[in-house]
Amino acid sequence: MKTKTFKPLIAAVLGLLGFASCGDPDDIGGDICMYGEPSADFRALGSVKDEAGKPVEGIRVSIAQKGRYTNEMEANDTVFTDSKGAFLMSKTVFSGPEYVSIVFEDVDGIENGGEFERAEAKPDVIQTKKGDDAWYGGAYQVNADVVMKKK
Repeated sequence: MKTKTFKPLIAAVLGLLGFASCGDPDDIGGDICMYGEPSADFRALGSVKDEAGKPVEGIRVSIAQKGRYTNEMEANDTVFTDSKGAFLMSKTVFSGPEYVSIVFEDVDGIENGGEFERAEAKPDVIQTKKGDDAWYGGAYQVNADVVMKKK
């Protein structure tokens, strides 16, 4: 069997198995092969203080988001405030978020109901970096500074 007839046969078999090839991306007019799923960078940050302006440590911060390719809120991600009352969550998401909800709960001494009331923020989503109009959707950030009220 000659090489010229062997290559199309291999290409046909691999194509039936779900494998494909692409043109040379350096070739003008050639196809660029892309594989994967869209992604974006997402950051949520802020601070939690009490009514006297003192930082509150140990507050559970639950962050839920709705992306442009989903109809429902995606699962919550949870972080806790540090000794300065600050929180930061950074991750890669499927798409840039359109809507974010952040819930703040005092879980320290939860058997007693905690010292502070539950609070919620719905901050504006800010795009901090443009995407590449392909698989990378850019970078997004939300900022939420809240004051927790004592029960």
